[in-house]
Amino acid sequence: MILTLIPAVQNWRMTNGRLYFSLTKHNIFYYTCGLSFSVANIFTSLLLHYAYHAMLHDFQSIVLAILATRMHRHLWQVNRRARGSSALVHISMSENSSVDVMA
Repeated sequence: MILTLIPAVQNWRMTNGRLYFSLTKHNIFYYTCGLSFSVANIFTSLLLHYAYHAMLHDFQSIVLAILATRMHRHLWQVNRRARGSSALVHISMSENSSVDVMA
């Protein structure tokens, strides 16, 4: 993981793109959390009962899902700011329905 991290940080410093900066920042944080949770899971499985290991594993899944959702939400907000839209668009599902209802 460290061998992958070193070139990513070097490219991050040399590249001025906002997308590359955002993706690299979020991915470094995501992989750091994943690595620390994996190490904690190893020690938990060796030292504590299975119930604690399962609880930490579930917590890891939740935290990593939140981090991935946070990254997607951040990218969505950056895209909206770049396009200049600030209002939410409501698309009615009844207008887009292609299913004919037969009585």
